Amino acid sequence: MAVMDSVKEAQTRSIDQMKTVQEQVISFNERIADSVLSAVPSFASPFADYLPKPSDVVDSYFDFMNEMHEANRDFAARMTGIWDRAEDTAPEAKAADKK
Repeated sequence: MAVMDSVKEAQTRSIDQMKTVQEQVISFNERIADSVLSAVPSFASPFADYLPKPSDVVDSYFDFMNEMHEANRDFAARMTGIWDRAEDTAPEAKAADKK
């Protein structure tokens, strides 16, 4: 098995485990929220109109992080491309040195 196959397999297992734990946390929070929200009276909040909804904050954060991820991925690809190009020319340089 190639090294990258082993890495990808480990990554897949890690993501699967993370998703399993996330589902457990979601289930737990749903049960707690059902209990708490039914026991707590609702009331008007004077500044609620000025605050963003939690879902808007989460969406904004992940949009930003996605842009950061893409910028970093592009940077890393360009950096490895520079060194891949150097490796591609190395055999030609070695062949020229032998002549």
